Amino acid sequence: MEQINAFFRSNQFSNGLRLTWAIVFPIFIGLLTNTLTIATAVGIGALTVGLSDSPGSWNEKAKGLIGGSILNSICAFGMAFCINWPVVGLIYLGVVSFIGALLSIFGNRSNLIGNSVLISVSLGLGFGLEINELLPLFLGMLGGGLWYSLNSLLLWQIRPYATIEKLIGENYELMADYIRTKAKLFSNPNSKENEIKLFQLQTQIEHKQEEIRNLLLTQRSALQGATPHGRSLILLMRFSIDIFEKASATHIKYSTLHDQFKETLLPYQLEQLFYQLGGNISILAKSIQKREAVKALPSLDRSFEDINALFESLRDQNDRKIPIKWFAEVKNILRNFKRIDRLTLEVAEFTDWKNMADRSHTDGLRLPNFLTKPEQGNLRDNLTFSSGHFRHAVKIALAMMIGYSCALFFDLDRGYWIWLSISVIMKPSFAITKQRMIARIVGTSAGIIIASVIMWLTNNPFIYLLVLIPLGIGTFGTLTKDYRIGMTLLTPFILLLIAIGIPTDFEIALARIVDTALGGIIAYIISFSILPEFEKNKIRNRIIESLRANSDYFREVAIAFTGITSLNHNTYKLARKRAQLANANLAMSFQTMLNDPKSSQVPSTDLYEFIATSRMIFSHTATLSANVERLSKKYQYSELELFIDSICNTLEHLALFVQNNSDITENEDINKFLTTIENDTERLEKIREKELKLGIKESIHIKKLSDIVIINNQFRRIGENVNCLKQYTYNLQRI
Repeated sequence: MEQINAFFRSNQFSNGLRLTWAIVFPIFIGLLTNTLTIATAVGIGALTVGLSDSPGSWNEKAKGLIGGSILNSICAFGMAFCINWPVVGLIYLGVVSFIGALLSIFGNRSNLIGNSVLISVSLGLGFGLEINELLPLFLGMLGGGLWYSLNSLLLWQIRPYATIEKLIGENYELMADYIRTKAKLFSNPNSKENEIKLFQLQTQIEHKQEEIRNLLLTQRSALQGATPHGRSLILLMRFSIDIFEKASATHIKYSTLHDQFKETLLPYQLEQLFYQLGGNISILAKSIQKREAVKALPSLDRSFEDINALFESLRDQNDRKIPIKWFAEVKNILRNFKRIDRLTLEVAEFTDWKNMADRSHTDGLRLPNFLTKPEQGNLRDNLTFSSGHFRHAVKIALAMMIGYSCALFFDLDRGYWIWLSISVIMKPSFAITKQRMIARIVGTSAGIIIASVIMWLTNNPFIYLLVLIPLGIGTFGTLTKDYRIGMTLLTPFILLLIAIGIPTDFEIALARIVDTALGGIIAYIISFSILPEFEKNKIRNRIIESLRANSDYFREVAIAFTGITSLNHNTYKLARKRAQLANANLAMSFQTMLNDPKSSQVPSTDLYEFIATSRMIFSHTATLSANVERLSKKYQYSELELFIDSICNTLEHLALFVQNNSDITENEDINKFLTTIENDTERLEKIREKELKLGIKESIHIKKLSDIVIINNQFRRIGENVNCLKQYTYNLQRI
């Protein structure tokens, strides 16, 4: 039930509702006025333009939507006209498909417009009709695109932050799930299922935060803090990143902690405490999406006091066998919990715009620097086979022409369904093409069964129209999130849309399965055999980016503990952003690679261990950053400069090894530079043990030991993980 409620609060539901309205309303008017042919063209125009809609500033959206409306209509008109001459139609389809795919050079919005062009020429306006019959359909399709554009731009003008609010809410919900999943590690540290889920959630959160950051920082009013609402959203975004960093900082050796405290209730109480924290963040998520101010979050003080009392009673036991350093670890976990709890309480204030009157939304940060510039190329540099965009354009043009030829050769009725399948299945990556082919065939088969049952029960076009509403919302609300479910709903949506104007029976519906399968097979074969694009080709650069980004993030944080300089919030947070994004991109690339042929994969076990170790380095650095301002002024070690240089040099050597297959430096004990800190830790542990044996519960050494343990453990574990990274990188030399 909660998942259903989350869907209705989501950005996907809003998009699905808007697009369904834009398609269904013209069809309804067409039924009432007996102008169904024109109304269907209007609906198709709205559909194709709606699929290319993406968030952004008003100007960007307006240019993309209006330009897409014109381009889609012209290309569809040309295909409907040229199909009268099969050879001309074949050449036209190939050229338009090539140009449409090549638009991906100019960024994500252009890529979506290019995809909508492919769908437009596939769905068509009325293949084989005379020009005088095509012109009204052309105008109807153009009008449908502009009709959808009006809806989208008007809604943006009324609620310019609506999309961002929903995305921020989704981000907080993902973080709540992340913290609740992490909580389970206290009592069940060896669960592979939890480990995999954390891996996936971390990647989703990092990409979601990047999406929100880029959307919000392109809104000039929000960036300037012109309104309380805009300031609120900036702060909600910023604090979500800080909360996630601190949630990542609660990374310890959970299995060892569990072994040390398994005879006590401490692991289970820690689990409950963090689970409650996740619940509070979930409340924030729902409030943000509903645009409701949070009056008060449930207090976790009582639970915290209970676990603190248990902690102290265990620490003070005379016959205790648990080493004192593990109590210092738990103390730091509890301290980090309080930080996240304080941040969530502060976030609750941001949900009420009245609290934003005198609140700074930047706190000295140069926010424009955090905007990731979209990757855009130029046409001249990409007209070569060394360009991935060019190779994909060649492949999709070839696949579409083969699909067209098959439709002619087998004299298929409505053979355009083959091209349509190719246009939505075929992507630059072979792995994604393979996934989409399977999802498309399975989803289409299931969808045809649904459509056939509905058409068997009734042939009333008004009932079809009513059924289109939930189908449309479900389709466009899930297509980007779960492609298989989206295709299962899209197939009956399109079939019923056609059946409103053209009688359709089970045999025609069944033929669509054959057409879909044929289109999927063509897309698969071309993607695999012609200029294949395997994820392995991208992973080398992803690894290099991850190594260097982690190195920069670590240096920015760690250098403060040497006394050389204090933490610079702008450069530190920029480095954090780059490290998060680099790790997320590598993890996503790994997941995609698993669908490539085994012969075209890198060793998956070693790559998984590399990614997991890279994330641990990030987590231990995040733990240092969570404490840097509090501790770096009190504890400074000049020897850490050598340790930091050794870590960063090693990571750079690993990056060069992956880049040029140069030699990896000889193994050395990086942690030899931590002698002073480790000696301080051991000395304080002995002092504290003696104090406890003498019954001294309060001491100046308690806080100092806890502080030194956190510094020592993070640096030591980073050194250990970098050494592990060496071996995993060496094993990946076959990249």
